[in-house]
Amino acid sequence: MLWGDKNVIAVGGGKGGVGKSCFAANLGVLCAQQGREVVLVDADLGAANLHTITGVSYPERTLDDFIQGRQERLEGALLDTPYERVKLLSSASDILSISAPNYSQRQKLFRAIRKLKADTIIFDIAAGTHSRAIDFFLLAPYGIILVEPTPTSLENAYSFLKNLMVRHLLRVFYHDRHVRDYIREATDPRRPGQLLQLNEILARLESIEPAKTEQFRQQFSQAVNRVFLVVNAVRSPHQFNIAERFVRIIKRYLTLDIKVLGALPYEERMDEAITARTPFVVKFPHSGYAKGLAHIIENLHLPALSCAEK
Repeated sequence: MLWGDKNVIAVGGGKGGVGKSCFAANLGVLCAQQGREVVLVDADLGAANLHTITGVSYPERTLDDFIQGRQERLEGALLDTPYERVKLLSSASDILSISAPNYSQRQKLFRAIRKLKADTIIFDIAAGTHSRAIDFFLLAPYGIILVEPTPTSLENAYSFLKNLMVRHLLRVFYHDRHVRDYIREATDPRRPGQLLQLNEILARLESIEPAKTEQFRQQFSQAVNRVFLVVNAVRSPHQFNIAERFVRIIKRYLTLDIKVLGALPYEERMDEAITARTPFVVKFPHSGYAKGLAHIIENLHLPALSCAEK
């Protein structure tokens, strides 16, 4: 297996400012409270803040120290946090370049993660839809796309999912230049009036390359079998219903069956926890947010810990 016996969860999405880092940090702390050994990986370039949220004053070591050889083992780059069973791997200047195909640093990280004693690795992926973030997101057995129930957040999440599909489609047709050119042209955002939906593109490809298109459907279905949507900062049941409608739109236009893993309520005290440099589930353990996050972990169906691990 790519990651060995580790539960690897990538937290991503198309839009910044939706609470992704807070979600990743609190997810890790709550998993640790349930008995798991957790490593949080801050892969949010230009906005690394997991250390602040988890109460680590200054990241003296980063992933870059391991990648560049200043730390011989990945364990040497891990930082302690104030929370039992939670370690932090702070952001490096070039972390997402390791997701580029055939890049040796990617394999170096994979091998090192397999050797970690932790059983759960949580990556906080940078916001946006650039190819390297998408490639890295696709490599994780569990992918969580965090959205807020607002048009801009949902539009960015739609673009993120669409780009996931396009990247995978281009890989399947890597050796067919004419088909690759067609896919790029049909999805080029500079041609908004002539853009095609993924269902239209797949219908066209199915008529000319049925075997390859079926290969794509099967491979991509396996790749996104554990990609979920989590709705953050929900203020009313109506807002959660917006997410359900969004899922139906994704199924219609992207032919992608994605599930809503759960919802987290809007919390006025979130800024208070961030200012205190304390994860919200620690500062307010009986809050609706903490209960909602526990429900999300339950819905992930992570493999049960053995008696020895507990």
